[in-house]
Amino acid sequence: MSDSYETKSTGTLRATTSNNTGRYERTGLAELDNVHIPAACFIRSRPESANLPQHWSSQVHPEGQIYFCRQGAPRVVTEAYLHRPETLGKVTRWVQKIEEMLADQHFRMTEQVELFIKIEEDDCAYYFVDHVTHTEFWLEELNTYDLGLPPVVSLQQFSIISEELYWSHVEHFPMHFGGVSTESLDSLLCVLTHAICDQMTSKVSTFPYSKQECEGFVSLLKNSRGHATDGNITCVVGRIWSLVFRNRYLTQYGQENSRLSRDQSVLYAPETKHQWVSTLANRVSFNISERYLAQLDDVFVDHLVYSEQWKNLIAGCLKDWRASLHGAFFGLMLHVFLLSLQSCPTLAVTSALLFGASLLGSTLLMHRYGPLEGISATQAMEYLESIQSPTFKFRFVALMFALPDALRLWGMLVFFANGICMTHAYLGTAFAAGISIAALLVIFMFQWTTSERFNNALANLRSFRSQDDTYTSLV
Repeated sequence: MSDSYETKSTGTLRATTSNNTGRYERTGLAELDNVHIPAACFIRSRPESANLPQHWSSQVHPEGQIYFCRQGAPRVVTEAYLHRPETLGKVTRWVQKIEEMLADQHFRMTEQVELFIKIEEDDCAYYFVDHVTHTEFWLEELNTYDLGLPPVVSLQQFSIISEELYWSHVEHFPMHFGGVSTESLDSLLCVLTHAICDQMTSKVSTFPYSKQECEGFVSLLKNSRGHATDGNITCVVGRIWSLVFRNRYLTQYGQENSRLSRDQSVLYAPETKHQWVSTLANRVSFNISERYLAQLDDVFVDHLVYSEQWKNLIAGCLKDWRASLHGAFFGLMLHVFLLSLQSCPTLAVTSALLFGASLLGSTLLMHRYGPLEGISATQAMEYLESIQSPTFKFRFVALMFALPDALRLWGMLVFFANGICMTHAYLGTAFAAGISIAALLVIFMFQWTTSERFNNALANLRSFRSQDDTYTSLV
């Protein structure tokens, strides 16, 4: 069956979802004017429903958006402005058309089923929700691509998306149907309580909100008990539940390969080669780019971004770049002493350029990424999507992050080489060679003792000695 119905007189009926109604994309502008106020006129700040057809009423969302509801089986909700006669005529015509389709297809509707319609010139978009099963559904066979929904691994996983869409509808139209049940509110409290425990006992929790944020949600919902029928509370519960089900979809909740920790990848992704690029980047950056690459990969597992981890990543990068800026500035200041000493001009200019490039790179990166520290997880995901290479992933981004510190270290090495040249000029070749060999030995020992290979070798040696001591005591 097709994903739309066409008629010559009324346009096209198409399926949509509660996340794709264009609710926050309107561009209409209000015109202010003076109004005549009758004597002794008491105006209540709520919409007027007297001039609407029978069974229709107007409601106001807690955010201020007016919408209209018709009681019946099914109930109908729409954000089309029914106080305009032409709009009311279109809504009435499309509701009748859909009711005829329901009758033709023998769909049994109750007052717990709601129909949403959106007027689009001569066309109409629609979906149904069921307040009993907490699902969203349509009259024709569709696939997720038709509805602009993400792909799923099974029909069972689609049920999670369907419930997310249902709670999104509840959030958008909370004022008319009597509120959420106490069971739904209590169940949400239990979910958030588990999330708090998970955040307290694990650094890789898959819940998208921090312990403090979850505690805020719990406090909010506990204060709402006893007011579950109020539309404002209904809106709150709907919004939080929709976020929970969105996270359940992303973590493969209830599926064979569910995500049990934030850093666990559960989606197939082809491996990238080009090992020579990684090797070259690590050599040039003293392996600093490898650290940033690991951090970027960790914050973007399966293209999923958690707000807390993103903030920690950017905060850590900004701290590193400030340290590189200060180090590069200090290195530049050291060149003042070279003016009065017999140094190698080429090396002096090279080290100064490297320090200057490090200082400039740090400044530009802080200017670029400082404002990104406070963006939302969705915005962070979209940004990382835009800068990730299909072939090299985050390899070049990591190298860019590492450049300020790498340039500073290269500047220090060239500055040290200039110092060796000055030692040769003032104290002779033998002394300069001795200083160079000693420095190389110190660098080698530092690299070796701080390397993973050295630590593994030391651990193996301790294990061997422990076994030898055990053997000697037995003898």
